[in-house]
Amino acid sequence: MKKKRLLAVLLAATMTIGCLTGCGSKQTAADDKETVDSTDATEEADAEEETEGEYPFEVVDLEGYTFTVADNNMGRWFPEEGSSEVANAIIDRVNKVQELFNCTIEVKNYDETEFANAVTAGEDYADIVVCETWNLGRHIKAKRIVDLAELDGLNLDADYWTKYNNTNLLTYQGKVYGVAAPFASQSDEIFLMFFNKNIIDELGLESPYDLYAKNEWTFSKFLEYCKAAKKDLNGDGVFDENDRYGFTCGHNWDTPVVMYLASGNQFYSENPDGSIEFQLNTPNAFKAVNQIKEMLNPIDTFWPKPEGAEMEAYAQAFAEGKSLFYTYTRGRNVAQTVYDMEDDFGIVPIPRGDDADTYRCWVSHDAPSVSIPTTNQNKDKTVKIMEALAYFAQDENELELDEFCDTKLRDDESADILREIPQYAHSDLAFIGQQCAGGFYAALNSVVDVTFNAREKEIASTVAGIEVEVETGIQEFIDIMLGKTAEE
Repeated sequence: MKKKRLLAVLLAATMTIGCLTGCGSKQTAADDKETVDSTDATEEADAEEETEGEYPFEVVDLEGYTFTVADNNMGRWFPEEGSSEVANAIIDRVNKVQELFNCTIEVKNYDETEFANAVTAGEDYADIVVCETWNLGRHIKAKRIVDLAELDGLNLDADYWTKYNNTNLLTYQGKVYGVAAPFASQSDEIFLMFFNKNIIDELGLESPYDLYAKNEWTFSKFLEYCKAAKKDLNGDGVFDENDRYGFTCGHNWDTPVVMYLASGNQFYSENPDGSIEFQLNTPNAFKAVNQIKEMLNPIDTFWPKPEGAEMEAYAQAFAEGKSLFYTYTRGRNVAQTVYDMEDDFGIVPIPRGDDADTYRCWVSHDAPSVSIPTTNQNKDKTVKIMEALAYFAQDENELELDEFCDTKLRDDESADILREIPQYAHSDLAFIGQQCAGGFYAALNSVVDVTFNAREKEIASTVAGIEVEVETGIQEFIDIMLGKTAEE
């Protein structure tokens, strides 16, 4: 800026001298003006180049564009300033994007019915929709959301996307219908296993930390520990909800499928050519389901929730020392009972199946995913803002994890493991297909029935009874994911 002012002064002086000395100096003034214009243009070009090189996305003036987010979690966008480092980082991220692009970010509550009605009417609903992952199956089937892979400028291969989109749950044959994002992270929706240190010490058992470190934290070891924990706490000779067991859970339906995926098996697998194989009808799958059935035995291993009690009773039982293990995601409010418990606790991944090659921790189908409605008429602007939001949101998740570890956990081992668990994040096509193809849900429900709701059933015969329905569901699912119409 100082250089500009000096040149301007010199130019003014030169023009004054020219007026005094006649037309012989007019050319000199013109030359000086060209120099100033050239300098201005160079500085402007340098400034643009500096801005473009500073970020891995294009920065443009969107002239006051209003970017609308449909999301029921206002805290992802406008938390209370000063309430935490994470909140301040979120506010900084939103402000930074608004300033860079000369735009305004607004948030409204997501409503599935309103969204569906808007798309049916061909009306704009929002630039992006953030909702529970399982919810998107119906939107894919009704063709309410776009294939993100077709949008220019959305760099889903960038680190700031891939680090968070680790399950690729909404991807099929190159089509991408939704993504996890740094600003809508799924990390606190990964299932993990809590354990009671006091009970471990009482029973003289090796710490699950040590078993995990040796890669010996398996289904068989878990089951052994569950059976060892059983104790008639009140000495009445009757085992019921007043006594101690090995295992309790956060949700009835979730637990069987969490353990099934941790066994190393799948419900469905996608082949390179796009065909899908049903994986529940194999000897290994049957073995895993029967082992899970034993883990969830309400007489020997699993804490029997009193009839009529809510899911919170499971967490409360663990907090009261009535169970050695408890599984749930770390971010749900119901887990707060665990963090406040009197006994000491630790965290490990879900135990791996005896034949599994790694640990697998299910990412709950309640985890958030980001999609773009088909009626969005400003997809180019949406992509630019999404890229910037993802880029600037990265530090928020590190801050959130640090804050969680500092305020919720009891030891450094848990914190270290919690940082490792995202590498085990896992899911299955079943959890998106359940909402758009009936046969997919039949597969999920079979495991839940046999191991939990209808334990009198046998897995092999149950699976045999749904195979025709499953095969029909698989073809329906493929057609939906590929966007085919009935005529095609």
